[in-house]
Amino acid sequence: MGRGTGAGRAVRATVVALALAGGAVVAAPPAVACACGGLVDGPAYDTSVSQETAVLQWDGTTETMLLELDALSNAPEVGLLLPTPAPAEVALADPQVFRELDDLTQPRAVVSDHRWWPELGFGTAGADGAGAGGVAVLDEVRLGPLDVTTLAATDPGELGAWLTERGFQLPESIQTALAPYVSEGWSFVAARLAPEEAAAFDGTLQPLRVTFASGSLVYPMRMSAVADDTQSTRTYVLADHRVDRTDATAAAQEPTVRFAGRVDPASVSSDELAALLADGSFVTSHEQVFADPGTEIVSDFVFEQAAADVAYAPTFAVVADKRIGPFFAGPVLAFTAVLALAALVVWSGRRRRAPAPALAPRPARA
Repeated sequence: MGRGTGAGRAVRATVVALALAGGAVVAAPPAVACACGGLVDGPAYDTSVSQETAVLQWDGTTETMLLELDALSNAPEVGLLLPTPAPAEVALADPQVFRELDDLTQPRAVVSDHRWWPELGFGTAGADGAGAGGVAVLDEVRLGPLDVTTLAATDPGELGAWLTERGFQLPESIQTALAPYVSEGWSFVAARLAPEEAAAFDGTLQPLRVTFASGSLVYPMRMSAVADDTQSTRTYVLADHRVDRTDATAAAQEPTVRFAGRVDPASVSSDELAALLADGSFVTSHEQVFADPGTEIVSDFVFEQAAADVAYAPTFAVVADKRIGPFFAGPVLAFTAVLALAALVVWSGRRRRAPAPALAPRPARA
């Protein structure tokens, strides 16, 4: 998707730092598919999504997801729809959690060679609490500029009608993608920018922290199958041990391991991240890109404990400069060698030209 062309506050972050794997950011006019499931992109609006990231933790009965999505839109109304296996509690999360995890898992430089000579240029350079009969409002809360509602639904058509009545206009493809979650008894988080906040919204929102009961560690992704463009995701799982992806999507296309290893809670500055690491200090990060989401995304992401806690820290090779003071070592050593050789030649020449010392006469024998 292309970046919005509106200027100033006319171009707003649809849910900058709001994440939703497999959820839907929706608005009027109807949304189109993106990594998050659905993002407004009508003829009068411009939108873009650059990154989808989630931090996941599961204690055996309860899952915690910290969700972040970088997205821009000049649409007048914005919203989010996120499916969860059970009714969720929603709060704001600390964006520093994502910044620190990104830094901790960055590839590290490893010196593979040394450069003795300088480069000479020759090399390569809000709801009313009531709804349709198949929809139940479980909770409502105001989080900063967002009105957040937790829903249960038994009929996907009535869920779509409930959302439409409140300004969430979902295209048919996303309503179809919601149906399996409804039939499996999942709940939904519906969040939208409060009307009185729209004029003052500058595009910066904190990520969400979503907590819900779950029998497994799962990241909802099935709705992303309706996306038209290439999609990418990054997940961080914080647990007692390393985890692997065991879902059908991973079986068909293996995700890339970005990082695996233990992180000391005392080494981070975010109190929220330190608390998460205290409950599970082994961080496993996966990345995956889907060039054809409709055929490649066939399931939610599911994580299980790996056979062994094999650590992995990505590295990249660099060439380090060898210097003597501010100068490259190669020219300095070469110049020093030339000077030494010149001095040796001069000394040898002077020695050859110097006259031999006269011999003293021997004394006569008696």
